[in-house]
Amino acid sequence: MDVTHCARKYNKVHIAARGLQERSHLMVAMTATPVTTKPTDLWVMGQLLGLPQFKDTAQLKNMNRELAAAQRRDRKAQREAGLEGSMLRGVFVGSHNPEAAQEEYLPAMIQWVGRMREWFSPAVILRTLDSTDNTGSKILGLPPYHDHSLKIKLLDWEMENLRNIARGYIEDCPIVGMSKNFYVEFRRSILHPHMNPTEEQSWTKPRSLEEWNASPTRSMKLDVLAKLLKYHLESDGRQPLMMDESGRDLVPNPAFKSGNTHPGEPDRIVVFSAFVTSNLAILDILDLHGIRALELNGQTPMRKRKTILDDFRSSAGTKGARVLILSGVGTVGLNLACANIMVVVDTLWSEQDDRQLRGRIYRHPQDKEVHVYRAIALKTADVFLNNISFSKGAMHEAFVGADKEFRMCLS
Repeated sequence: MDVTHCARKYNKVHIAARGLQERSHLMVAMTATPVTTKPTDLWVMGQLLGLPQFKDTAQLKNMNRELAAAQRRDRKAQREAGLEGSMLRGVFVGSHNPEAAQEEYLPAMIQWVGRMREWFSPAVILRTLDSTDNTGSKILGLPPYHDHSLKIKLLDWEMENLRNIARGYIEDCPIVGMSKNFYVEFRRSILHPHMNPTEEQSWTKPRSLEEWNASPTRSMKLDVLAKLLKYHLESDGRQPLMMDESGRDLVPNPAFKSGNTHPGEPDRIVVFSAFVTSNLAILDILDLHGIRALELNGQTPMRKRKTILDDFRSSAGTKGARVLILSGVGTVGLNLACANIMVVVDTLWSEQDDRQLRGRIYRHPQDKEVHVYRAIALKTADVFLNNISFSKGAMHEAFVGADKEFRMCLS
């Protein structure tokens, strides 16, 4: 069963897979993300595989009680920490708040996940990017991929808008977590304040690039995105870019060289945007720069998806659109190895989802080096969520992250 993590909840997929497993002599479950959001994911996967330790429902209840109690103590500590220890203070400044309460849930979670790893270990084969075959050659055999963090300094008017949103949340509830309203209002406003659905002034496309450049409501993230794409579309294999010290301009990254080309395959770019409703602004600004782009999201009818993907894969040079904007779809199962550059406009909540997204282009038959750019607005929730996303990988690492020396002995 491929993409087995889709059965990590007690849903119809799980029930169907469980029924097949009980009628089979052997089950092989394949997944790149055995745990996505919580330890229960692993427990349900263990039940699906029929592993004996996971049949003990009393142990499951004990784990859930311990973790729930740790969360309650964390919430109490957050209340006692008050305004100075507010999580949202850390969110706003884009770093950990040293006044925040000590967390009990994370160590308890890691302990339980480590215990489950021991139960899974006799039944798991772990393959990583560095796994080798019997000759010592890497199994994956792909060119390397590179991560580039674009640390962007927003304009004053953008920061003031975010400050107003943050003040409202802190005043209303100092210990509030990542609520739905925060997710929508704060995160969408980082791309452009007019992306906020509660903002009185809605997005309107500038009449020209000159008007946009002179506009007092210009957005740095949209600016950087358009300039980055235009640079890479001008010719193939160009030297990767980085932000300069001001955080406002793109410059060549001296750590890399140009020349990452392949005959007959032009550079293509995938842009990930978490919010479908923000894509209009992205498409509008790209159009001002003369950049053609295709869009694929969860609202795209199935009959149109194949046409969009075929057009993207067949684009070449000045013909066709060599930019594809993904939103709400495409992080799992989609093969976009025809592209070798990805720009993550909005950080994903889960590191496992991030790996799946990156795997859309970093996969066979990829024959170029892959570059993944991450647009991170400094002193905003971008930095905080980037840390949260990759701290969620602690669960995954606790499960598959035995010491390298131990893995070498077992490989």
